[in-house]
Amino acid sequence: MKNNWNFKMVLAITALCIIIASCASNVEEEQMASVEMEEGMEDPTTVEMVSFANQVKPIIDARCVVCHSPETRGIFPNLRTFAEVKARAERVGIRVGNGTMPQGGPLPSAQMQLIVDWVNEGALDN
Repeated sequence: MKNNWNFKMVLAITALCIIIASCASNVEEEQMASVEMEEGMEDPTTVEMVSFANQVKPIIDARCVVCHSPETRGIFPNLRTFAEVKARAERVGIRVGNGTMPQGGPLPSAQMQLIVDWVNEGALDN
């Protein structure tokens, strides 16, 4: 009878140790993640916003202003400046996103996605 009690006690202590060890490892992982965030390490879920000046404007200058400039004498809306693009951002996003603009063929998918993302992010002057 005493051997049975000793076996149950050893089994209970072993189970308790396993539970405590598993809880401790989860706490350590959470503490490490917290320390990484406090030390300024980037959160992997953070996504950088699309820059109008550095990413969108060069595409528009290369592929859009051929038709969308004052030289077209009002046939097409002017897209030379941020204000002009911003005023038509939703329409630009739709037309670029569905491939109907620019004339002469759609943009490469990466460029298309940059413009659509910029519009979806609020068409900021960044």
